[in-house]
Amino acid sequence: MIELMTPLDIMENFVAVIEKERVRKNMTQVDLYKAAGMSAKSYANFMSNKTTKFENIIHIMIALDMTSKLESLLKQETFTSIAEIRNKTMNKERKRVRKKVNEWKKLMHTFMVKK
Repeated sequence: MIELMTPLDIMENFVAVIEKERVRKNMTQVDLYKAAGMSAKSYANFMSNKTTKFENIIHIMIALDMTSKLESLLKQETFTSIAEIRNKTMNKERKRVRKKVNEWKKLMHTFMVKK
């Protein structure tokens, strides 16, 4: 389960998927990082340290024709009528989160005690 994985575990699995797909497509690492618009150093860092910019991950997925795997993350709401859109925008709730007063008082007390 992905919920029990660390970010490093997730990236290690992701790199393994990328490598498997690269080999399946008969691409060399050079072919892939060039197709993704990355430098050799950035790609090597991604493969060894499991870190890179999210933009590079998207470029790699595009180069490997794996963009369909991103679609579930980017699904947009579909509407069947203008009335439905208007209703949705008029009933939109604010999404601001505020600390509870007791939590704020505890935080202030902790801050004042440390001084």
